[in-house]
Formats: sequence, C-alpha cells, structure tokens
Amino acid sequence: MKKIGLSFALLLSTIITVNAQQDTLKSRDGDWGFVLNLTGLIDNISIGNVTDGNTNNAVLAKHHLTNDKVLRLGLGLKSISNNTFNADSINITAGRALQEIDSTEKRFDFSISVGLEKHLGTTRRLDPYVGGELAIGRIGATKIDVNTDITDLTGTRTIVRTIQQDGGFNFSLNAIAGFNYFIAERFSIGAEFSLGYVYSAVGGDESESLVDTPVSGGQVSTFIDRKAKATSKGFEVNSNAGLMLSFFF
Repeated sequence: MKKIGLSFALLLSTIITVNAQQDTLKSRDGDWGFVLNLTGLIDNISIGNVTDGNTNNAVLAKHHLTNDKVLRLGLGLKSISNNTFNADSINITAGRALQEIDSTEKRFDFSISVGLEKHLGTTRRLDPYVGGELAIGRIGATKIDVNTDITDLTGTRTIVRTIQQDGGFNFSLNAIAGFNYFIAERFSIGAEFSLGYVYSAVGGDESESLVDTPVSGGQVSTFIDRKAKATSKGFEVNSNAGLMLSFFF
C-alpha cells in the first residue's frame, strides 16, 4: 500500500507540474532566448539588434537557470575596414595632371556583458523582473592610410600620409528593471530600463606622418605627435531603453 501511495503521489505531482507548465506562456527553466530592439511608430516599426556601450550592434542572449532566475550574456563586435579610391584631373603649375587618391581606414571594437535577472511575475503572460548587469567595452585604435599619386608629363609625385589614433575603454554597472508580456508561448514583447554607473575614456596618443616624394628633388618627411583624450563618468539612465522583442526555445 505504501508503494502504491508513493506512486500515486509522484503521478499526481507530475500531472500538477505538467498542467502548471501548460498553463503559462512564459519561458521557463532551461530555455534559451534572444532579444531584439523595436523602434518606430505603429505604421513604421522596425526590428534590429540591441546596442552596446560603444553604440554598436550587439547580441543579447538569455538563459533560464531556473524558472525565475535568468542569466544575461551580451556580445558586441564591429570591424571597420574601409577603402576608397578617387581619380580626377587637376590643374598644377606644369599644366594638367591626374590625381589618384587611395585611402584605407581600419578599426576593431568589441564589448561583453554579463548579468542576472530575478523574475517576479506569477501570472500567465505578464513577467516583470529586476536584475543587474556588468558591461565592458573596447574601442579599437584607428589607422588611416592615404596614398596620393599626381601624374603629369614629367612623372609621378607620391604623397603617403598615415594617421594613427588610440582607441578607448568603457564599463558600466547597471541596475535593471523591465517586463515581458508573452503574446504567444515563449514569445514576448516588453520594455527595459537601467540605471547605473558609467565610465569611459577615449583617445590618447595621435600621430600623423607625411612622406612627399616629388618627381625631381629630395624627399620631404614630416611627423606630428599629439595627445587628445576625453573621459567621462557618472550615473545615468540607459538611453537605449525601449521596446524589446524576446523569443525563447
């Protein structure tokens, strides 16, 4: 009889758990999800990535450690590798010449964030939460190369210009408050706000070199070294707060 009673209790507990899960549309223990940002008015809605502390696009993933505790993981990457080329005729002292300008710009930014949410809702659809998040970002150093060739009947004059600029660093420690409203199973729309301490430092050393090689005569080289740095710190409300679209699986 004890074994039958124990088996009945386990069966009843399983049924109650299954029914409780079926009675909610919310994400739950073990689920993974991703968050997108909603912008625009009713007739002009667009969906895009969330942004990081460098204002670059980022991916925000969420993982349910339990039904009411959610791990947040964010990653932002941006690689800049721009190349432009222009060719045009110009007037010089010796007459007309062809000027060709070939320039490149390179930079790499990244950011990471980690946080934890505590979900408070007990209803079927509404899912309020609070939490905290630490975010760290790096703005990469910038390098710009500009090669200019000026060609006329006498030959080609070459000008090589190189600019290098230090990048920057930022971090923030934020308190988070938000909610999800599940319009379908594991699919929600909501809003999120954060208030926290933000520190950023951008810039540092800057250098510019120029090598001018004329058709005739000696090569001329110049080098400029300077510093330009800006720092900011303080408490602020996250300016990216807004509507969020979340889906879990």
